[in-house]
Amino acid sequence: GKRGKLLNQMLSTLSFFDILGSIAYAFTTLPTPDSDYLYGSKGNKKTCLAQGFFIQIGTIACFLNVSISMYYLLTIKYGWKHEKLNRKRAWFFFPPIVIGIVFAFVGIPFYDNLFLWCNNSARYWPEIPVILAIVFA
Repeated sequence: GKRGKLLNQMLSTLSFFDILGSIAYAFTTLPTPDSDYLYGSKGNKKTCLAQGFFIQIGTIACFLNVSISMYYLLTIKYGWKHEKLNRKRAWFFFPPIVIGIVFAFVGIPFYDNLFLWCNNSARYWPEIPVILAIVFA
């Protein structure tokens, strides 16, 4: 039905960002600087930065999962209909994507080798987006 269209769009968007992050993880040590002497490392600072950025972009999927949780809350518990959900459509997509992109760009100075892949090396930083998603869910 009409209600399923919004849900399918959220699931497709979540899948897109999850695939981006998963592909970045799949490269494991390949993008890490070869000067780090890790098995399989063939990269440099820029390839490490790219991997870290796309891993962070992948966390948009967890924020979109919060939107899906809100969708179910609003439809099941509060009985929102398709028309009302559709009027709030931007709120299901815009905040998760913008927050995730902001985190990805803010982390650029900190992307470095974390032994198996490049990610944000700042203390506690990689956990912050996940913690925020859990709190808001």
